[in-house]
Amino acid sequence: MKALTMKALPLLLLLLAPALAAQTTSSPSVGSAPIPEWVLDEMAQMIGRWEADNSAYQSDNEPFDAYGIEWMWGLGQKSVVGRLFAIQDGEDIGSFWQFRQYWHPGEGKVIAFQIGSDGSVGIGEHVRTGDNQSETLQTFYDPTNGSTYRTGHRTEFRDGAQHTQSFNVDENGTWTERRSYVFRKVD
Repeated sequence: MKALTMKALPLLLLLLAPALAAQTTSSPSVGSAPIPEWVLDEMAQMIGRWEADNSAYQSDNEPFDAYGIEWMWGLGQKSVVGRLFAIQDGEDIGSFWQFRQYWHPGEGKVIAFQIGSDGSVGIGEHVRTGDNQSETLQTFYDPTNGSTYRTGHRTEFRDGAQHTQSFNVDENGTWTERRSYVFRKVD
């Protein structure tokens, strides 16, 4: 059996060579869009640890001094992976959300995906709205009762900080302001 396998290996490689070569070509497949340079530039700008003061929103139910967002590169530096966490007395006390943002070559757009500590899932499109400005619209799915809701975020990188405004988005597409934070890089 071993001798048969060793004799068959060159023939198998010869038969598979065209298929393997087709997978390694550099031309995009039909319906595939190359990643725009602005997407890679924005991702590079996101990398690192960012913190925002939460004093304007502190309460008995939300005693956190600050929130942090930490971004790192995904595989091949073509996506970013992140998390949102709470900070109390200068200490990271745990994550609420995990994020992934990536270019979807088949759809030709940036996808923002996140999973919450309660099992909620949010997914939507992230678009460039201007120099150093972007907007994200996501639909969230609640695993406990099956409900859905939409939120939006508008972010601008300026003065070395991420200025972020969050919104509730109703069924008519109307954006209603919720909170705003200024995340400053701390690493």
